[in-house]
Amino acid sequence: MTKTLINTYNIANEYRRHLIYVLIFGCALMVGIYIFNVYRVIATTIALQKIETQLIATENQVQSLDSRYLGLSSQITPDTLSKHGFTTGKVSLYIPRNASLGRVALVGHEL
Repeated sequence: MTKTLINTYNIANEYRRHLIYVLIFGCALMVGIYIFNVYRVIATTIALQKIETQLIATENQVQSLDSRYLGLSSQITPDTLSKHGFTTGKVSLYIPRNASLGRVALVGHEL
């Protein structure tokens, strides 16, 4: 009887030890997954911040170029063009507005 109780106790402790090892391994695995997810969130946030700063810099450059373009295009007149060798051209053929241009052209929108 005592031998049976000791044997049962040893088997129960063996199963308990295996169960504890499985639980510890599972917890360690979950901690690893959690750390990986936190790292991924931080890395994505940093990448988004870098992209936002690049976007702002690009928008500023586009606005600067746009203002330069508007300034330069407002200075273009027929007199300044003639200084560079451009002349006023003559229209030799007009394209008629008819149904061949489509419905959009007929209602007043340019193609």
